[in-house]
Amino acid sequence: MIIHQLTEDTPLKINNMANCNKLFLDFNDKLKLTSSKIRRMITARENIKTKIAEYFKDKSKYSFSGTWIQGSYKMDTIIRTNEDTCDMDLGVYFKSVDSEVTTATVMDHVFKAVENVTSTTPSKKSKCIRVIYKDDFHIDIPVYHYNSEEHNHPKLATRYNGWEESDPKDFYVWFNEKSEDLPQMKRIVKYLKAWSDNKKGKFPSGLAFTIWAVKHLELNDRDDVALYEVLKKIKNDIDYSWFLPMPVTPFDDVCKKLSDQQKSNFKDALKAFIDDAKDALESKNQLEASKLWQAHLGDRFSDGADEDTDAKEAALRRISEKVLASNAYSQRSGVLNDDTLGVKNKPHTNYGG
Repeated sequence: MIIHQLTEDTPLKINNMANCNKLFLDFNDKLKLTSSKIRRMITARENIKTKIAEYFKDKSKYSFSGTWIQGSYKMDTIIRTNEDTCDMDLGVYFKSVDSEVTTATVMDHVFKAVENVTSTTPSKKSKCIRVIYKDDFHIDIPVYHYNSEEHNHPKLATRYNGWEESDPKDFYVWFNEKSEDLPQMKRIVKYLKAWSDNKKGKFPSGLAFTIWAVKHLELNDRDDVALYEVLKKIKNDIDYSWFLPMPVTPFDDVCKKLSDQQKSNFKDALKAFIDDAKDALESKNQLEASKLWQAHLGDRFSDGADEDTDAKEAALRRISEKVLASNAYSQRSGVLNDDTLGVKNKPHTNYGG
């Protein structure tokens, strides 16, 4: 146990020769949705909104007030999965719903409104209706009852537990106010989601990763270092407690649905990622470092340059000795070495410490 603890507490010794920040920025670009997919999703969203508005326009027990995009698409933390799929959350809002109407009934009516939007029958989830655009994307439709004169927060329809307070707009505001570098925050969330997408088995939700990233991100010029530090702090959190509260209404535990086995599997995967991330940051070879990152983030993470930094350092030491000994020659290419075909350098004095 003592040896294990000492190993975990070994200080990080970053080797700049294996700096993978540019590879991470390239990886972020590969996680972005294509412009054609975005156009299809926008068209689908507008079609769904039109279908719902038409369906409810003559229903006296409901007052449809509009839709609002929420979740990762809204916050720009959405990713393309390895299968090139993604999802959008489109909240449907009613200003009034007759008191005799159950939440399950409201959701069933929304289901009927969008039932024939695609050739695939929508799914009835416990807290939304899922419209499936096969092999492309899906749109989740949570249903809300919100009248600002009566409610402090929107009420989310659930199939089995009635109306529950839930405020996706508050979460969006919270997320956007919590970072001095919002672009890096978004990238870190996307890297965590890409890791989850690349691994088998159930991981914590994208919502959990978002909250952890906001809670733990310390700004860094390098995304690889920033990600490593976030991973370590997530591990510290769950070693102490798995309780991760939603920072806004309804303030519930976003990890409560994970089973003990799923938690154990995630902890093992997290420990392996942290160990490999540390080795990558301390590596003297960018290709070697990139392979360590790829093991967790997948093949879309590019290979680094295969350079032997030990050999480069040794070569620099050798030529510096030649320079100081007045045995160095400048070649036409500008390279310094001991090839006497070049122009001999003037004597140098080392004034360094």
